[in-house]
Amino acid sequence: MATEGGPQRLLSAAAERGSLRVQLGVRECVRCGRPSPLLNCHHRLVPDEPATCGGRTVQKQQRRSSRWRRRGEYQSLPLPQMLESVREGLGLDRLPKKVKCVKGLISAACTPEPLEKGVLRARHGLPVFRDGTIRFDMSDVPVTHFRPCEIGTSWKRLKELGYPHDIDGEPLTSDGQLLELYPQDMIPSRNSTEHLIAICAFIDDLLTRFYGLDPFYSVETESDLVGQLAIGLAPHTSGGVLCRIIGFTNASAGYAHTLFHAAKRRNCDGDEDSIMLLLDGLLNFSRDILPANRGGRMDAPLVLTTRLNPTELDKEALNVDCAWFYDRRFFEATLTQPHPEELEDSMDYADRRIGSIGAVRGYGFTHGLDALDAGPKNSAYKILETMVDKMNAQLELGARLRSVVASLVVEGHFFPDMRGNLIAFTRQKVRCGRCGYSYRRLPLAGKCIRRRRGGRKAGLWGRSSGQDLCGGNLIMTVSEGAVRKYVKVAQHVMDTYDTSEYTQQKYLWLAETLDGLFANERIKVYTLDDFV
Repeated sequence: MATEGGPQRLLSAAAERGSLRVQLGVRECVRCGRPSPLLNCHHRLVPDEPATCGGRTVQKQQRRSSRWRRRGEYQSLPLPQMLESVREGLGLDRLPKKVKCVKGLISAACTPEPLEKGVLRARHGLPVFRDGTIRFDMSDVPVTHFRPCEIGTSWKRLKELGYPHDIDGEPLTSDGQLLELYPQDMIPSRNSTEHLIAICAFIDDLLTRFYGLDPFYSVETESDLVGQLAIGLAPHTSGGVLCRIIGFTNASAGYAHTLFHAAKRRNCDGDEDSIMLLLDGLLNFSRDILPANRGGRMDAPLVLTTRLNPTELDKEALNVDCAWFYDRRFFEATLTQPHPEELEDSMDYADRRIGSIGAVRGYGFTHGLDALDAGPKNSAYKILETMVDKMNAQLELGARLRSVVASLVVEGHFFPDMRGNLIAFTRQKVRCGRCGYSYRRLPLAGKCIRRRRGGRKAGLWGRSSGQDLCGGNLIMTVSEGAVRKYVKVAQHVMDTYDTSEYTQQKYLWLAETLDGLFANERIKVYTLDDFV
């Protein structure tokens, strides 16, 4: 919607301005033959009636150079009439007040998502990722066994889901029996239930109001989510893994099998991954709306693993210990501290089980738990408020483990962020606080020079007396605080912990660079000591 939606990018604000001129892909309706940039033709059959043609559109061939990354052209859309047709088609009394849109499409074909999907998401108060799906993030925690009473699911329901026996082979008859988790079953956080229920309601609304089908989920409570299929996806990857929800935990984490986390290309606990409902991914994910720039296809379920195969996992995931106990030879060998490979033949781990059912079933453990979520309910990184508190906790833990050095933390975390933020500040755009238009370079007038809506011609070109210009104040998109946010924290770490001289000199150079950039030589700040 360009800048017509205001700072909050509201669809209602853009509709108040009348027709919308934006860059969209060139498509043609196969039913009426008229051009329409939407997937379904938006032209009305009768001008005064909300019923639209609704024909399927196909992409129109364009003669353009290969250097063009995107194939969009500026087109005008009668947005108020389109929204009225959407409201009528969905059978709604009124549209939601806050339907947010993007300023511009960055996909190759510049194909927009149907307006109906955005309206229904806003109706249920749901956000959306750039690929059209809705997700919930949780910290990964590996687990291989559980009790029905620990996940809030009755033993009768688990028996229906394929858990007929406990780990001792006894028939499942109580909530206190110990069960082995199937590799593609998952126990998400109970914090996600409200979000997942809202997603189910949105999907059912989409099926009935937009596609004209029967609802699928009909979920009302937490127990209704048990047995539903979902997709697990890790950041910076493009492959999702199918999973099934069998219960929930009070911890702010996602409990799942070690093989499941490894299938998402994760090799340790504590990472942050996401899940999405399977039907949401099948209905709403589209390659056509993914960004065309570098990295645009990351964090998207381009492929879906429906059956987990241990032979396709990373080697590190197969080094998981599966033994129920350690024999005497192991404890005696620890006295001489041999190389682990010397005891490889006497250990029971997942890699030695490849090719048998033991690769996915029959995992053991040496020490049990009273409760699955008996430990911390939340990650310390989420609980601690300031960056200083988080860094102190990390360095304190590192001092105990003797595995983290303060210099490595500062150079590996703070310095790259400080340099990156500094570069972003010097290359930033400026934005008008009134109309929201962004400028790559600061206008010489020192204020917004974009023509107002309703003037001679909206845009930045042509002569003007100045009366029909926006004239709004220009604000920076990257603030000084965003660049300096790690300066005091880095100084605190170096003053408190032992850091190398090289790290300290590197910090001083960065700090002086920032002071030279932001210091105003024409303004001198005085203190009371200057007058004594």
